[in-house]
Amino acid sequence: MGTGERRRIVGRIGLLWLIVTLVGLAVPSAGQAQEAASTSYEYTFGQQATFNLWLPASSMAQEATLFLRINEDLTRAYTAPVDDGRATYTRALREVPWPPFATITYWWEYNGQTTARARFLYEDNRFRWQTRQEGGITVHWVDGDAALMVNALDIARNARREIESTLQAPPLDTLSIYIYPSSPDLQSALRLAGREWVAGQAYPDLGVILLAIPPTEGAVLRMRRDIPHELTHQIHYNLVGDQGYAGQPEWLVEGLASHFETTPDPVYAVTLNEARETGQLIEMTTLCYPFPDDRGRALLAYAQSQSFVNYLQRTYGWATMRSLIHAYADGLDCSAGVEQTLGMSLPALDRAWRVWLERTAQGYAEPWSATAMVMLRDLAPWLTLLALTLLPGAIFVVLTRLGR
Repeated sequence: MGTGERRRIVGRIGLLWLIVTLVGLAVPSAGQAQEAASTSYEYTFGQQATFNLWLPASSMAQEATLFLRINEDLTRAYTAPVDDGRATYTRALREVPWPPFATITYWWEYNGQTTARARFLYEDNRFRWQTRQEGGITVHWVDGDAALMVNALDIARNARREIESTLQAPPLDTLSIYIYPSSPDLQSALRLAGREWVAGQAYPDLGVILLAIPPTEGAVLRMRRDIPHELTHQIHYNLVGDQGYAGQPEWLVEGLASHFETTPDPVYAVTLNEARETGQLIEMTTLCYPFPDDRGRALLAYAQSQSFVNYLQRTYGWATMRSLIHAYADGLDCSAGVEQTLGMSLPALDRAWRVWLERTAQGYAEPWSATAMVMLRDLAPWLTLLALTLLPGAIFVVLTRLGR
């Protein structure tokens, strides 16, 4: 090999070495390439939530911004200082609670950089939940035999099929049912989340149902009542949407839910019958929004709503009931929806229902007998007042004649 050839080879090797060196300087090492920000979160249900951001050593950021979204609500931003490469945002959930079992989405931004978006479920982590899933329905429970939860899934699946078919509603994609072991446990969860306490609660916008069913001998009976009831709220919501659901009268919302209960609450029948016999039934116009705060009157409101919806369904059929639901979803008020769909005012419909209720309770063969009974009960206060007004005059006349 000649001198010239050796020089050319050495020159090529030198050029190749230079290229490799330059590429090495331009491309970070494997360790450097992997250096990036990391995030984490932790929370105690109803107490506090903390979000952390750890920045790479090369970052010179002085502050970072946390973006936080609750379900599909508007995203909110919170700025936090960076101290020793770490930014932290803490939220006091007692003061600003999150909806229970909401989906939380969050990410950070710093110096024009954005971390990956992360999501988690704001589950009640005070309990260790067990789960069982079938066909898009997931049951979560704390105490009790797994066989009991299989029954819960069966009840939910059958009720879902019937309600969706009857209301002609779109099928549910997913549904989570959380069964607390006691009423106080559920009550504390709702209060920690800033919600009012009720025996069971559906959050249709979340696709979550919360129930309090102790794992005792009567658990299946409770499930047959409570699961279809709350499931009806979810399906009703899916049928008409958020605004349409808000426009539904309370008596229709709760009456429909009570109608689909596989095992109706026997207390409803007793409460309704007592109010009927004593003339204490609530006018349906007052049950549009909202129900009474008094516990006894609220129970009667539920009982009346169930009976009223049963009457409408038997009298007019499900096609008309669906039309009524959509009339309210279109924005008609409580009275106008009934008048447009049924051709009758709500007070007149109330009176017709009371006649039907009297006939059903007393077994009257003729409609006019029940009507007369209802009219007599409605007029009883006025007849009593009239009698008290005329009584002094009658006594005077009698005494005058006796004195002759």
